[in-house]
Amino acid sequence: MEKIYIKNKSLFKSKTQMIIYIILFCLLIYGFIYLGKKDYKVKVSDNERFASEFSLVSKDNVFKYANATDARMVAKGAKGIVLFGTQNEWVNYYAYMVNKVAKEVGVKEIYYYDFTKNRKDNNGTYEDIVKTLSNYVTYNDKGVAEIYAPTLLVVSNDEVLLFDSETSFVKGEITPSTYWNSIKEDAKENEIREAFIKYLNK
Repeated sequence: MEKIYIKNKSLFKSKTQMIIYIILFCLLIYGFIYLGKKDYKVKVSDNERFASEFSLVSKDNVFKYANATDARMVAKGAKGIVLFGTQNEWVNYYAYMVNKVAKEVGVKEIYYYDFTKNRKDNNGTYEDIVKTLSNYVTYNDKGVAEIYAPTLLVVSNDEVLLFDSETSFVKGEITPSTYWNSIKEDAKENEIREAFIKYLNK
């Protein structure tokens, strides 16, 4: 009777160890899965991200990524500046000029809103921006109002100081570097500068 008791006791210890090992193994597998899915990306600041997407703009820039709600607030009269854009060379060149002038006159922040997905999805907030800016936006061949890139909006005290979409409609095989010769670049920078100075003084 005593021998049977000892044998059962030994068997019980073995089961306990087996359960412990199984639990430890499961925890180890869970740990590998968790660590494998963990996002190790270092958070990049908006101005660094912008510089990585637009090669002509330095890391020391004034751009802050915005959504449709942010852009709508400015369109409806909140003091602010919005660059409507998407990733192409025309926006790259234009953003370079905008940033250069902003740094020169002391504008600290400009919203950057890539609206293309919202426009494609007929996003209600984007549509409201277009409606609010109906006196400034362009109407396509079908009579539909749209915003095109690049477009710069400067608003202060419910007044639109600048709505510039000059290079949104450049057609043909001309490149941004050809279009923006020294005369045109100087003229555009002066136009932006005047709007920014008014913006800062209002």
